[in-house]
Amino acid sequence: MGQYLIGLDNGGSDIKCAVFDLDGNELAVASMQVPMDFPQPGFTERDAEQVWTANVEVIREALKRAEVSGGNVAAVGLTGYGNGMVLVDEGFCAVYPAIVSTDDRAGDYCQRFREDGTERRIFPYTLQTTWSAQPAAMLPWFRDHRPEVLEKTRWILSIKDFIRLRLTGVVAGEITDASSGCLVNLDIRDYDMRLFEILGVEDCYEKMPPVLESTEVSGYITEAAAKETGLAAGIPVAAGYFDIDANALASGVLSENELCLIAGTWSINEYLSKTAPKDIDQKQNTVTLSYLNEYYIMEDSTPTSASNFNWFIRSLIRPDRPDAPIHEIYEECNQAVEAVRPEDSKVIFVPYLFGSATHADAHGAFLNLTGSDDRDSMLRAVYEGVVFSSMHHVYNLKRPVESYTKARLSGGVSNSEVWSQMMCDALQIPIETLEGSEPGAKGAAMGAGVACGIFADLEDAVKHMVHIGKIYMPRTEYQAVYAEKYKRYEAALRAVDLLAEQI
Repeated sequence: MGQYLIGLDNGGSDIKCAVFDLDGNELAVASMQVPMDFPQPGFTERDAEQVWTANVEVIREALKRAEVSGGNVAAVGLTGYGNGMVLVDEGFCAVYPAIVSTDDRAGDYCQRFREDGTERRIFPYTLQTTWSAQPAAMLPWFRDHRPEVLEKTRWILSIKDFIRLRLTGVVAGEITDASSGCLVNLDIRDYDMRLFEILGVEDCYEKMPPVLESTEVSGYITEAAAKETGLAAGIPVAAGYFDIDANALASGVLSENELCLIAGTWSINEYLSKTAPKDIDQKQNTVTLSYLNEYYIMEDSTPTSASNFNWFIRSLIRPDRPDAPIHEIYEECNQAVEAVRPEDSKVIFVPYLFGSATHADAHGAFLNLTGSDDRDSMLRAVYEGVVFSSMHHVYNLKRPVESYTKARLSGGVSNSEVWSQMMCDALQIPIETLEGSEPGAKGAAMGAGVACGIFADLEDAVKHMVHIGKIYMPRTEYQAVYAEKYKRYEAALRAVDLLAEQI
Protein backbone atom coordinates (compact mmCIF):
# COMPACT_ATOMS: atom_id res chain seq x y z
CA MET A 1 0.00 0.00 0.00
CA GLY A 2 1.19 3.50 -0.78
CA GLN A 3 2.49 5.86 1.86
CA TYR A 4 0.78 9.08 0.83
CA LEU A 5 -2.74 10.47 0.75
CA ILE A 6 -4.18 13.01 -1.68
CA GLY A 7 -6.95 15.49 -1.02
CA LEU A 8 -8.71 17.24 -3.91
CA ASP A 9 -10.65 20.40 -3.01
CA ASN A 10 -12.90 21.93 -5.66
CA GLY A 11 -13.72 25.28 -4.08
CA GLY A 12 -15.70 28.23 -5.31
CA SER A 13 -12.47 30.18 -5.84
CA ASP A 14 -9.58 27.72 -6.29
CA ILE A 15 -9.20 24.10 -7.27
CA LYS A 16 -6.51 22.57 -5.06
CA CYS A 17 -4.65 19.32 -4.64
CA ALA A 18 -2.54 18.56 -1.58
CA VAL A 19 -0.27 15.60 -0.86
CA PHE A 20 0.09 14.37 2.73
CA ASP A 21 2.19 11.74 4.42
CA LEU A 22 0.52 9.43 6.92
CA ASP A 23 1.49 11.72 9.81
CA GLY A 24 -0.52 14.56 8.30
CA ASN A 25 2.44 16.58 7.04
CA GLU A 26 1.49 18.67 4.02
CA LEU A 27 4.19 17.85 1.48
CA ALA A 28 2.96 19.93 -1.44
CA VAL A 29 0.01 21.94 -2.68
CA ALA A 30 -0.95 22.97 -6.19
CA SER A 31 -3.86 25.24 -7.04
CA MET A 32 -5.53 26.74 -10.07
CA GLN A 33 -8.44 29.05 -10.76
CA VAL A 34 -10.99 28.37 -13.48
CA PRO A 35 -12.62 31.55 -14.81
CA MET A 36 -16.19 32.23 -13.78
CA ASP A 37 -18.80 33.00 -16.41
CA PHE A 38 -21.68 35.36 -15.70
CA PRO A 39 -23.93 35.00 -18.78
CA GLN A 40 -26.86 36.75 -17.09
CA PRO A 41 -27.35 38.62 -13.81
CA GLY A 42 -27.35 36.12 -10.96
CA PHE A 43 -25.76 33.32 -13.02
CA THR A 44 -22.39 31.93 -11.85
CA GLU A 45 -20.98 29.16 -14.03
CA ARG A 46 -17.78 27.45 -15.09
CA ASP A 47 -16.95 25.34 -18.10
CA ALA A 48 -17.12 21.75 -16.78
CA GLU A 49 -14.32 20.51 -19.04
CA GLN A 50 -12.07 23.31 -17.84
CA VAL A 51 -12.81 22.27 -14.26
CA TRP A 52 -11.77 18.69 -15.03
CA THR A 53 -8.62 19.87 -16.81
CA ALA A 54 -7.72 22.00 -13.80
CA ASN A 55 -8.09 18.98 -11.53
CA VAL A 56 -5.79 16.99 -13.78
CA GLU A 57 -3.18 19.74 -13.74
CA VAL A 58 -3.18 20.31 -9.98
CA ILE A 59 -2.85 16.57 -9.32
CA ARG A 60 0.13 16.37 -11.65
CA GLU A 61 1.72 19.50 -10.21
CA ALA A 62 1.21 18.47 -6.57
CA LEU A 63 2.78 15.05 -7.18
CA LYS A 64 5.71 16.75 -8.90
CA ARG A 65 6.26 19.26 -6.10
CA ALA A 66 6.01 16.56 -3.45
CA GLU A 67 8.38 14.34 -5.43
CA VAL A 68 5.92 11.49 -5.00
CA SER A 69 5.20 8.86 -7.60
CA GLY A 70 1.55 8.28 -8.42
CA GLY A 71 2.08 4.62 -7.57
CA ASN A 72 2.93 5.52 -3.97
CA VAL A 73 -0.46 7.13 -3.30
CA ALA A 74 -2.64 4.98 -1.05
CA ALA A 75 -5.95 6.75 -1.68
CA VAL A 76 -7.58 9.91 -2.97
CA GLY A 77 -10.18 11.94 -1.09
CA LEU A 78 -12.60 14.51 -2.50
CA THR A 79 -14.27 17.63 -1.19
CA GLY A 80 -15.93 20.62 -2.79
CA TYR A 81 -18.43 23.41 -2.44
CA GLY A 82 -21.90 22.22 -1.62
CA ASN A 83 -24.88 22.74 -3.90
CA GLY A 84 -24.65 24.10 -7.40
CA MET A 85 -24.90 21.31 -9.98
CA VAL A 86 -23.19 19.56 -12.85
CA LEU A 87 -25.67 17.98 -15.27
CA VAL A 88 -24.30 15.11 -17.38
CA ASP A 89 -25.72 12.82 -20.05
CA GLU A 90 -25.52 9.04 -20.56
CA GLY A 91 -22.01 9.43 -21.92
CA PHE A 92 -20.91 11.36 -18.79
CA CYS A 93 -20.51 14.61 -20.71
CA ALA A 94 -21.78 17.85 -19.21
CA VAL A 95 -24.91 19.13 -20.96
CA TYR A 96 -24.69 22.54 -19.30
CA PRO A 97 -21.92 24.57 -17.63
CA ALA A 98 -21.07 23.66 -14.02
CA ILE A 99 -23.18 25.85 -11.74
CA VAL A 100 -21.27 27.28 -8.77
CA SER A 101 -22.65 27.62 -5.25
CA THR A 102 -22.86 31.43 -5.53
CA ASP A 103 -25.43 31.21 -8.35
CA ASP A 104 -28.61 33.17 -7.58
CA ARG A 105 -30.84 32.48 -10.60
CA ALA A 106 -33.37 30.58 -8.48
CA GLY A 107 -33.72 33.21 -5.76
CA ASP A 108 -37.31 33.99 -6.71
CA TYR A 109 -38.21 30.32 -6.32
CA CYS A 110 -36.98 30.34 -2.72
CA GLN A 111 -39.18 33.34 -2.03
CA ARG A 112 -42.13 31.56 -3.62
CA PHE A 113 -41.48 28.41 -1.55
CA ARG A 114 -41.53 30.49 1.64
CA GLU A 115 -44.80 32.19 0.67
CA ASP A 116 -46.75 29.22 -0.66
CA GLY A 117 -45.91 26.81 2.16
CA THR A 118 -43.54 24.56 0.19
CA GLU A 119 -40.69 25.10 2.67
CA ARG A 120 -42.96 24.27 5.56
CA ARG A 121 -43.94 21.00 3.88
CA ILE A 122 -40.39 19.83 3.15
CA PHE A 123 -38.81 20.98 6.42
CA PRO A 124 -39.75 17.92 8.54
CA TYR A 125 -37.73 15.76 6.15
CA THR A 126 -34.79 18.06 5.31
CA LEU A 127 -34.57 20.27 8.45
CA GLN A 128 -33.68 23.02 5.96
CA THR A 129 -35.17 26.02 4.24
CA THR A 130 -34.17 26.67 0.63
CA TRP A 131 -31.55 28.96 -0.81
CA SER A 132 -30.93 29.77 -4.42
CA ALA A 133 -28.01 27.50 -5.32
CA GLN A 134 -29.57 24.35 -3.88
CA PRO A 135 -30.73 21.68 -6.32
CA ALA A 136 -34.14 21.96 -4.61
CA ALA A 137 -34.44 25.46 -6.08
CA MET A 138 -32.35 24.94 -9.23
CA LEU A 139 -34.30 21.99 -10.58
CA PRO A 140 -37.66 23.82 -10.60
CA TRP A 141 -35.90 26.71 -12.36
CA PHE A 142 -34.57 24.36 -15.06
CA ARG A 143 -38.00 22.71 -15.36
CA ASP A 144 -39.51 26.10 -16.17
CA HIS A 145 -36.69 27.80 -18.09
CA ARG A 146 -34.45 25.09 -19.60
CA PRO A 147 -36.55 21.91 -19.89
CA GLU A 148 -34.49 20.76 -22.87
CA VAL A 149 -31.40 20.62 -20.59
CA LEU A 150 -33.17 18.36 -18.11
CA GLU A 151 -34.32 16.15 -20.98
CA LYS A 152 -30.66 15.58 -21.95
CA THR A 153 -29.60 15.03 -18.34
CA ARG A 154 -29.06 11.52 -17.01
CA TRP A 155 -27.27 12.40 -13.76
CA ILE A 156 -27.49 15.41 -11.46
CA LEU A 157 -24.14 15.69 -9.69
CA SER A 158 -22.31 17.92 -7.26
CA ILE A 159 -18.94 19.28 -8.34
CA LYS A 160 -17.00 16.59 -6.49
CA ASP A 161 -19.36 13.89 -7.83
CA PHE A 162 -18.40 15.06 -11.32
CA ILE A 163 -14.68 14.83 -10.54
CA ARG A 164 -15.19 11.37 -9.02
CA LEU A 165 -16.96 10.31 -12.20
CA ARG A 166 -14.00 11.43 -14.29
CA LEU A 167 -11.48 9.76 -11.98
CA THR A 168 -13.27 6.44 -11.54
CA GLY A 169 -16.02 6.13 -14.14
CA VAL A 170 -18.46 5.57 -11.26
CA VAL A 171 -21.64 7.57 -10.77
CA ALA A 172 -22.10 8.26 -7.06
CA GLY A 173 -23.05 10.91 -4.55
CA GLU A 174 -22.01 11.30 -0.91
CA ILE A 175 -24.16 11.85 2.15
CA THR A 176 -22.76 15.04 3.73
CA ASP A 177 -22.80 16.84 0.39
CA ALA A 178 -26.21 15.48 -0.64
CA SER A 179 -27.72 16.42 2.73
CA SER A 180 -27.14 20.11 2.02
CA GLY A 181 -29.30 20.27 -1.13
CA CYS A 182 -32.76 20.11 0.50
CA LEU A 183 -33.66 16.91 -1.37
CA VAL A 184 -32.47 14.34 1.18
CA ASN A 185 -34.57 12.97 4.02
CA LEU A 186 -32.07 13.28 6.87
CA ASP A 187 -33.74 10.48 8.84
CA ILE A 188 -33.28 7.86 6.11
CA ARG A 189 -30.02 9.40 4.78
CA ASP A 190 -31.18 9.26 1.17
CA TYR A 191 -33.22 11.07 -1.47
CA ASP A 192 -36.96 10.96 -0.81
CA MET A 193 -39.49 10.96 -3.66
CA ARG A 194 -41.94 12.90 -1.48
CA LEU A 195 -39.63 15.92 -1.62
CA PHE A 196 -39.38 15.80 -5.41
CA GLU A 197 -43.16 15.57 -5.66
CA ILE A 198 -43.69 18.54 -3.35
CA LEU A 199 -41.24 20.58 -5.45
CA GLY A 200 -42.81 19.44 -8.72
CA VAL A 201 -39.65 17.78 -10.08
CA GLU A 202 -40.50 14.11 -9.58
CA ASP A 203 -38.99 13.32 -13.02
CA CYS A 204 -35.58 14.23 -11.54
CA TYR A 205 -35.69 11.61 -8.78
CA GLU A 206 -34.21 8.89 -11.00
CA LYS A 207 -31.48 11.27 -12.11
CA MET A 208 -29.94 11.47 -8.62
CA PRO A 209 -26.83 9.32 -8.04
CA PRO A 210 -26.65 6.55 -5.43
CA VAL A 211 -25.65 8.10 -2.07
CA LEU A 212 -22.56 6.68 -0.35
CA GLU A 213 -21.27 7.16 3.17
CA SER A 214 -18.27 9.48 3.33
CA THR A 215 -15.56 6.91 4.07
CA GLU A 216 -16.77 4.32 1.57
CA VAL A 217 -14.58 3.56 -1.42
CA SER A 218 -16.53 5.05 -4.30
CA GLY A 219 -14.38 3.65 -7.10
CA TYR A 220 -10.84 3.29 -8.37
CA ILE A 221 -8.65 5.38 -10.65
CA THR A 222 -9.23 4.22 -14.22
CA GLU A 223 -6.50 3.63 -16.78
CA ALA A 224 -7.67 6.72 -18.67
CA ALA A 225 -7.58 8.93 -15.59
CA ALA A 226 -4.19 7.51 -14.63
CA LYS A 227 -2.72 8.60 -17.96
CA GLU A 228 -4.05 12.11 -17.49
CA THR A 229 -3.25 12.67 -13.81
CA GLY A 230 -0.10 10.67 -13.15
CA LEU A 231 -1.87 8.62 -10.49
CA ALA A 232 -1.68 4.84 -10.73
CA ALA A 233 -4.68 2.92 -12.01
CA GLY A 234 -6.51 1.08 -9.25
CA ILE A 235 -5.95 3.62 -6.46
CA PRO A 236 -9.12 3.79 -4.32
CA VAL A 237 -11.10 7.02 -4.28
CA ALA A 238 -13.14 7.78 -1.15
CA ALA A 239 -16.67 9.17 -1.36
CA GLY A 240 -15.53 12.39 0.34
CA TYR A 241 -17.13 15.35 2.11
CA PHE A 242 -19.03 18.59 1.77
CA ASP A 243 -16.32 21.24 2.26
CA ILE A 244 -17.61 22.41 5.65
CA ASP A 245 -17.29 18.84 6.91
CA ALA A 246 -13.80 18.39 5.49
CA ASN A 247 -12.64 21.59 7.20
CA ALA A 248 -14.14 20.67 10.56
CA LEU A 249 -12.69 17.15 10.40
CA ALA A 250 -9.25 18.55 9.56
CA SER A 251 -9.67 20.84 12.57
CA GLY A 252 -9.97 17.74 14.73
CA VAL A 253 -13.49 18.59 15.90
CA LEU A 254 -14.97 15.37 17.31
CA SER A 255 -17.34 16.58 20.04
CA GLU A 256 -20.08 19.10 20.76
CA ASN A 257 -17.74 21.12 22.98
CA GLU A 258 -15.53 22.44 20.18
CA LEU A 259 -16.29 25.40 17.95
CA CYS A 260 -14.94 25.34 14.39
CA LEU A 261 -14.07 28.72 12.87
CA ILE A 262 -12.98 28.96 9.24
CA ALA A 263 -12.04 32.50 8.30
CA GLY A 264 -10.98 32.55 4.66
CA THR A 265 -13.04 33.56 1.63
CA TRP A 266 -16.10 32.68 3.71
CA SER A 267 -16.73 33.08 7.40
CA ILE A 268 -17.80 29.53 8.27
CA ASN A 269 -18.79 28.87 11.86
CA GLU A 270 -20.03 25.48 12.98
CA TYR A 271 -20.34 22.90 15.70
CA LEU A 272 -21.49 19.31 16.06
CA SER A 273 -24.86 18.56 17.63
CA LYS A 274 -26.77 15.36 18.32
CA THR A 275 -30.08 17.20 17.97
CA ALA A 276 -31.60 19.65 15.49
CA PRO A 277 -34.91 21.55 15.47
CA LYS A 278 -37.69 19.53 13.84
CA ASP A 279 -40.09 22.50 13.73
CA ILE A 280 -39.50 25.16 11.06
CA ASP A 281 -40.57 27.84 13.53
CA GLN A 282 -37.70 26.78 15.80
CA LYS A 283 -35.10 26.78 12.98
CA GLN A 284 -31.96 28.67 13.91
CA ASN A 285 -29.12 27.58 11.61
CA THR A 286 -28.22 25.58 8.53
CA VAL A 287 -28.41 21.87 9.38
CA THR A 288 -26.66 19.09 7.47
CA LEU A 289 -25.52 15.58 8.24
CA SER A 290 -21.95 15.47 9.48
CA TYR A 291 -18.83 13.35 9.03
CA LEU A 292 -19.73 11.64 12.34
CA ASN A 293 -22.86 9.56 11.83
CA GLU A 294 -24.49 10.41 15.15
CA TYR A 295 -24.12 14.18 14.72
CA TYR A 296 -25.54 17.02 12.68
CA ILE A 297 -23.47 20.05 11.73
CA MET A 298 -24.98 23.34 12.84
CA GLU A 299 -23.58 26.10 10.63
CA ASP A 300 -23.85 29.84 10.09
CA SER A 301 -21.79 31.27 7.25
CA THR A 302 -21.44 34.04 4.65
CA PRO A 303 -18.65 35.30 2.32
CA THR A 304 -17.78 38.11 4.74
CA SER A 305 -14.29 37.20 5.89
CA ALA A 306 -10.63 37.56 4.87
CA SER A 307 -11.39 38.20 1.18
CA ASN A 308 -12.21 41.74 2.34
CA PHE A 309 -8.62 42.07 3.56
CA ASN A 310 -7.35 40.89 0.17
CA TRP A 311 -9.42 43.66 -1.42
CA PHE A 312 -7.84 46.22 0.92
CA ILE A 313 -4.34 45.10 -0.07
CA ARG A 314 -5.18 45.03 -3.77
CA SER A 315 -6.90 48.43 -3.77
CA LEU A 316 -5.13 50.51 -1.13
CA ILE A 317 -1.68 49.00 -0.52
CA ARG A 318 -0.50 47.20 -3.64
CA PRO A 319 -0.70 50.28 -5.93
CA ASP A 320 2.05 51.88 -3.82
CA ARG A 321 4.03 48.63 -3.51
CA PRO A 322 3.62 46.82 -6.84
CA ASP A 323 6.81 44.80 -6.50
CA ALA A 324 6.76 44.04 -2.78
CA PRO A 325 6.58 40.33 -1.86
CA ILE A 326 3.17 39.54 -0.46
CA HIS A 327 4.61 38.08 2.76
CA GLU A 328 6.26 41.45 3.44
CA ILE A 329 2.96 43.24 2.98
CA TYR A 330 1.22 40.80 5.32
CA GLU A 331 3.86 41.35 8.00
CA GLU A 332 3.69 45.12 7.65
CA CYS A 333 -0.09 44.95 7.99
CA ASN A 334 0.20 42.91 11.17
CA GLN A 335 2.67 45.38 12.61
CA ALA A 336 0.51 48.36 11.69
CA VAL A 337 -2.58 46.81 13.29
CA GLU A 338 -0.70 45.83 16.44
CA ALA A 339 0.58 49.40 16.80
CA VAL A 340 -2.97 50.77 17.15
CA ARG A 341 -4.61 50.02 20.50
CA PRO A 342 -8.18 48.71 20.07
CA GLU A 343 -9.58 51.34 22.43
CA ASP A 344 -7.99 54.12 20.35
CA SER A 345 -9.59 53.05 17.04
CA LYS A 346 -13.19 54.11 16.48
CA VAL A 347 -13.54 53.22 12.78
CA ILE A 348 -16.00 50.43 11.96
CA PHE A 349 -15.75 48.33 8.81
CA VAL A 350 -18.65 46.24 7.50
CA PRO A 351 -17.08 43.31 5.54
CA TYR A 352 -19.86 43.04 2.96
CA LEU A 353 -17.79 43.52 -0.21
CA PHE A 354 -18.58 40.03 -1.51
CA GLY A 355 -21.77 39.16 0.33
CA SER A 356 -23.94 40.08 3.28
CA ALA A 357 -24.85 38.39 6.55
CA THR A 358 -28.01 40.49 6.97
CA HIS A 359 -29.89 42.28 4.15
CA ALA A 360 -29.40 40.67 0.73
CA ASP A 361 -28.65 44.04 -0.89
CA ALA A 362 -26.40 45.47 1.84
CA HIS A 363 -22.81 46.23 0.91
CA GLY A 364 -19.49 47.01 2.60
CA ALA A 365 -18.75 50.30 4.31
CA PHE A 366 -16.34 52.20 6.54
CA LEU A 367 -18.22 54.16 9.21
CA ASN A 368 -17.20 56.72 11.81
CA LEU A 369 -14.17 57.97 9.88
CA THR A 370 -12.67 61.31 10.96
CA GLY A 371 -9.98 63.57 9.59
CA SER A 372 -7.49 62.16 12.08
CA ASP A 373 -7.86 58.61 10.77
CA ASP A 374 -5.40 57.18 8.27
CA ARG A 375 -4.91 54.00 6.30
CA ASP A 376 -3.69 52.12 9.39
CA SER A 377 -6.91 53.02 11.22
CA MET A 378 -8.88 51.65 8.30
CA LEU A 379 -6.68 48.53 8.18
CA ARG A 380 -7.32 47.80 11.85
CA ALA A 381 -11.03 48.27 11.19
CA VAL A 382 -10.83 45.63 8.43
CA TYR A 383 -9.18 43.14 10.81
CA GLU A 384 -11.81 43.87 13.44
CA GLY A 385 -14.68 43.76 10.93
CA VAL A 386 -13.71 40.25 9.88
CA VAL A 387 -13.48 39.18 13.54
CA PHE A 388 -16.85 40.76 14.30
CA SER A 389 -18.35 38.98 11.31
CA SER A 390 -17.30 35.67 12.86
CA MET A 391 -18.73 36.81 16.21
CA HIS A 392 -22.03 37.68 14.50
CA HIS A 393 -22.27 34.15 13.12
CA VAL A 394 -21.17 32.51 16.38
CA TYR A 395 -23.92 34.37 18.23
CA ASN A 396 -26.37 33.33 15.50
CA LEU A 397 -25.61 29.72 16.41
CA LYS A 398 -27.79 30.44 19.46
CA ARG A 399 -25.47 28.75 21.88
CA PRO A 400 -23.56 30.46 24.72
CA VAL A 401 -19.96 31.06 23.69
CA GLU A 402 -18.78 29.94 27.11
CA SER A 403 -20.29 26.50 26.45
CA TYR A 404 -17.40 25.74 24.09
CA THR A 405 -14.18 24.58 25.72
CA LYS A 406 -12.16 25.93 22.77
CA ALA A 407 -12.30 26.94 19.14
CA ARG A 408 -10.24 25.61 16.27
CA LEU A 409 -9.37 28.35 13.75
CA SER A 410 -8.28 27.86 10.13
CA GLY A 411 -8.27 29.97 6.97
CA GLY A 412 -6.29 33.10 6.15
CA VAL A 413 -6.92 34.75 9.53
CA SER A 414 -5.14 31.88 11.31
CA ASN A 415 -1.89 32.73 9.48
CA SER A 416 -1.66 36.01 11.41
CA GLU A 417 -0.80 35.86 15.12
CA VAL A 418 -2.16 39.39 15.56
CA TRP A 419 -5.46 38.52 13.93
CA SER A 420 -5.81 35.17 15.73
CA GLN A 421 -5.21 36.81 19.11
CA MET A 422 -7.79 39.46 18.23
CA MET A 423 -10.35 36.72 17.49
CA CYS A 424 -9.49 35.09 20.82
CA ASP A 425 -9.80 38.37 22.76
CA ALA A 426 -13.10 39.24 21.12
CA LEU A 427 -14.73 35.82 21.69
CA GLN A 428 -13.03 35.27 25.07
CA ILE A 429 -12.43 31.55 24.55
CA PRO A 430 -9.15 29.69 23.89
CA ILE A 431 -8.34 29.39 20.20
CA GLU A 432 -6.09 26.79 18.59
CA THR A 433 -4.71 27.12 15.08
CA LEU A 434 -3.63 24.18 12.95
CA GLU A 435 -0.56 23.18 11.01
CA GLY A 436 -0.92 23.13 7.24
CA SER A 437 -2.51 25.51 4.78
CA GLU A 438 -5.25 23.36 3.22
CA PRO A 439 -7.68 21.97 5.81
CA GLY A 440 -10.31 21.09 3.21
CA ALA A 441 -7.91 18.91 1.27
CA LYS A 442 -6.57 17.42 4.51
CA GLY A 443 -10.04 16.48 5.70
CA ALA A 444 -10.68 14.76 2.36
CA ALA A 445 -7.35 12.92 2.65
CA MET A 446 -8.19 11.82 6.21
CA GLY A 447 -11.44 10.28 5.03
CA ALA A 448 -9.55 8.55 2.23
CA GLY A 449 -7.15 7.13 4.80
CA VAL A 450 -10.09 5.54 6.62
CA ALA A 451 -11.62 4.30 3.37
CA CYS A 452 -8.49 2.43 2.34
CA GLY A 453 -7.84 0.97 5.81
CA ILE A 454 -4.80 3.01 6.84
CA PHE A 455 -6.75 4.45 9.77
CA ALA A 456 -9.21 2.48 11.85
CA ASP A 457 -11.73 5.32 12.01
CA LEU A 458 -11.93 9.11 11.96
CA GLU A 459 -10.73 9.38 15.56
CA ASP A 460 -7.61 7.46 14.52
CA ALA A 461 -7.19 9.73 11.49
CA VAL A 462 -7.39 12.82 13.71
CA LYS A 463 -4.84 11.32 16.09
CA HIS A 464 -2.33 10.81 13.26
CA MET A 465 -2.99 13.76 10.96
CA VAL A 466 -4.22 16.77 12.98
CA HIS A 467 -1.52 18.84 14.65
CA ILE A 468 -2.04 22.04 16.63
CA GLY A 469 -0.04 25.05 15.48
CA LYS A 470 -0.40 27.76 18.14
CA ILE A 471 -2.69 28.18 21.15
CA TYR A 472 -4.11 31.59 22.04
CA MET A 473 -5.60 32.42 25.42
CA PRO A 474 -8.11 35.26 25.87
CA ARG A 475 -6.84 38.42 27.55
CA THR A 476 -9.57 39.51 29.93
CA GLU A 477 -8.44 43.15 29.86
CA TYR A 478 -9.78 43.40 26.30
CA GLN A 479 -13.17 41.81 26.98
CA ALA A 480 -15.06 45.04 27.68
CA VAL A 481 -13.27 46.91 24.88
CA TYR A 482 -14.28 44.43 22.19
CA ALA A 483 -17.77 43.97 23.63
CA GLU A 484 -18.38 47.70 23.24
CA LYS A 485 -16.88 47.77 19.74
CA TYR A 486 -19.04 44.82 18.73
CA LYS A 487 -22.16 46.74 19.77
CA ARG A 488 -21.12 49.52 17.40
CA TYR A 489 -20.45 46.95 14.67
CA GLU A 490 -24.01 45.64 15.02
CA ALA A 491 -25.27 49.21 14.80
CA ALA A 492 -23.27 49.58 11.59
CA LEU A 493 -24.96 46.47 10.18
CA ARG A 494 -28.34 48.02 10.87
CA ALA A 495 -27.19 51.18 9.09
CA VAL A 496 -26.13 49.41 5.88
CA ASP A 497 -29.33 47.35 5.98
CA LEU A 498 -31.37 50.55 6.22
CA LEU A 499 -29.48 52.02 3.28
CA ALA A 500 -30.13 48.84 1.26
CA GLU A 501 -33.85 49.17 1.91
CA GLN A 502 -33.82 52.75 0.55
CA ILE A 503 -32.09 51.92 -2.73
